[in-house]
Amino acid sequence: MRVVLAHASAEMRERLGGVLAAVGHEVVAAASAERALEACRSSPIDVTVLDVEVCRGGGTAVLELIKGDIDAYRTAVVLVEHQDLDLDAAVGALRRGVQDFLVEPFTAAELVARVEAAGRTSVLQQELMSQAHRLEGLLFEDPLTGLANRRFILTQLAGMVSAARRHGRPLTVAIIDIDHFKAINDSHGHAAGDRVLAAVTAALRRRLRAEDQLGRLGGEEFLALLPDTSADAAETAAEKLCTEVAATVTRHDGEDLGVTVSIGWASWDGDSPEELLRRADEALYAAKGEGRNRVQGAPASLHRRT
Repeated sequence: MRVVLAHASAEMRERLGGVLAAVGHEVVAAASAERALEACRSSPIDVTVLDVEVCRGGGTAVLELIKGDIDAYRTAVVLVEHQDLDLDAAVGALRRGVQDFLVEPFTAAELVARVEAAGRTSVLQQELMSQAHRLEGLLFEDPLTGLANRRFILTQLAGMVSAARRHGRPLTVAIIDIDHFKAINDSHGHAAGDRVLAAVTAALRRRLRAEDQLGRLGGEEFLALLPDTSADAAETAAEKLCTEVAATVTRHDGEDLGVTVSIGWASWDGDSPEELLRRADEALYAAKGEGRNRVQGAPASLHRRT
């Protein structure tokens, strides 16, 4: 493990560092709070052994800096305390992120045991965090395209409709469907189809703004959420998406595969998320009926007409 040893005493840094190094740990010695924090920031540190006297305020200042730092917070902190440590001080330190205590005087065996236990706990915490991120990806991300999956993009749609209603701001949704996608799978195989899906995803992302959201509804169908986009701006945005995809070529088995998309869009008129999506879907079918590779806007909703 990589251990930062922050102690005000040079003699203690040498003695404790020698013990940790003897059992195979890489030790970075620090004589000050600033040096300890710098060491934690500069490279991944498993454990910091922090003497309570390293900085003013009983060592709490550097502890809070470590635990509040975006790079350093993962390090497990073992606080070296005096014999007069009381319950309130111990509880307070634990709540600020201390993993364990070493109360002076302590033996070499105690030092090694506490440092290695803290390091194992830190590793387990990081593994749990990584697993949580992986599970989150499975729940919300489409594995092929990396886009939001159907469940998540529809949840985002509901949130955006709620925000549009609350703040009176425009919102447009666009359903995007790859033309003749089944023919690509039938003629060139599903691997080619997957590459086309990835290429179309990249093309759509190039034309969308940072605040827009894109998800895969399923199959060859995508949903784009365009906040603060009026009906006039929506048609221009949809045309740009259509043009970008048409200009994209996917290389597969030495052959260039070009595709187009049809897009149906609808601007929010006070209707529900389901109704807004239904209007965009009807506009999509109208675009396909007109010959594909085109965009079509939905008429105003019944809510607006009444």
